[in-house]
Amino acid sequence: MRTVFLLLIFANVAFFAWTYYDRTVGSQGERIVAQQLDPGRIRLVTPDEAARLARIRRPACIEWGPIGPNDVARAEDAIAGLRAGLRIEGRRPEESAGWWVYIPPFPSRQAANQRVTELRRLGIEDYFIIPDDAKFRNAVSLGVFRSEEAAKNRFDALQRRGVRDAMLAERDGSARRVYLRIAQVTESLRERIEALRPAFPGSEIRDCPPGDGKG
Repeated sequence: MRTVFLLLIFANVAFFAWTYYDRTVGSQGERIVAQQLDPGRIRLVTPDEAARLARIRRPACIEWGPIGPNDVARAEDAIAGLRAGLRIEGRRPEESAGWWVYIPPFPSRQAANQRVTELRRLGIEDYFIIPDDAKFRNAVSLGVFRSEEAAKNRFDALQRRGVRDAMLAERDGSARRVYLRIAQVTESLRERIEALRPAFPGSEIRDCPPGDGKG
């Protein structure tokens, strides 16, 4: 009888221990699984955001331009002031174009700036005041093109928007602009360079061509 009593006590203790173990370990396992499968922790990203996150982790090469020949030194100084030791890796001249649309030279830079203000009111942002060309100083370039057809399309579009003083002509290449190439640019630095663009109308920031200037 005493043996049976002891066996019953042992069985109860064993059952209680197994129940406690199963409840404790099981609840911990459920919490782990719940954390692993929590939908709130899963976030889909857009291709643009994925590219931005990649730039944060890996410095990239960018090109900034086009910038007028007379403004290149000012742009380089502005970039150098953003981070100690930062330097321009190279310059790429704008590709030669056979045709361009422009407004003939004004008597002064002030007059050219006034005309540009009027263009902005018409929603025209792609322009460039030529600063240092003997023949076209203070002219306003409205686009350069490889083909006459492309230039004619631009010219016609400007005419429809009321830009009656625009002209279409073959281009001699004397007013070519420059792209500044900068390597090892982080996302935060890229944003600071972007902030400089308003001082250089018509310029833009873009990635270097694949396999070019990535070092």
